[in-house]
Amino acid sequence: MSEDGNPNAQSAALPGNCAELLCPSARCEVGAILLGIVGADGVVGYLSPQIQIDHQFVRQAHAGRTPERRFRFSQPCVESRCLQWTEGHCGLIDRALQAAEQRPAFTLASGALPRCSIRHRCRWFAQQGSRACQVCPLVVTEKEPAPDLP
Repeated sequence: MSEDGNPNAQSAALPGNCAELLCPSARCEVGAILLGIVGADGVVGYLSPQIQIDHQFVRQAHAGRTPERRFRFSQPCVESRCLQWTEGHCGLIDRALQAAEQRPAFTLASGALPRCSIRHRCRWFAQQGSRACQVCPLVVTEKEPAPDLP
């Protein structure tokens, strides 16, 4: 893939071995990268430089709400061992792009992409290019459950 976001072209920045790609929507586990913090508006704010989380962070993060509702984590992509893996690629970013494009007020912004510490190894970027980066801040790994209606 090229830096201009063409998912059909190879980029020199991407590793040759897809097993080295990182999932930008992983779980809160020891060794994961803390990619960002979910703001009150539901948008992820990215952290730089990378922070690899340890036992203490995991323990403290689990003391409150589900950590994945408050933070975004990254770990190596496990491909077909993941429930999101569909027909040889990550289905989550495909669904996120489709959902965003169906919103009347949403348009993929051009210009600067979010400052992300994993882009050069990101599964979503490798698959969808800059389009993935434009919707990535809107993806929260664990959404709050909808309240029960009377």
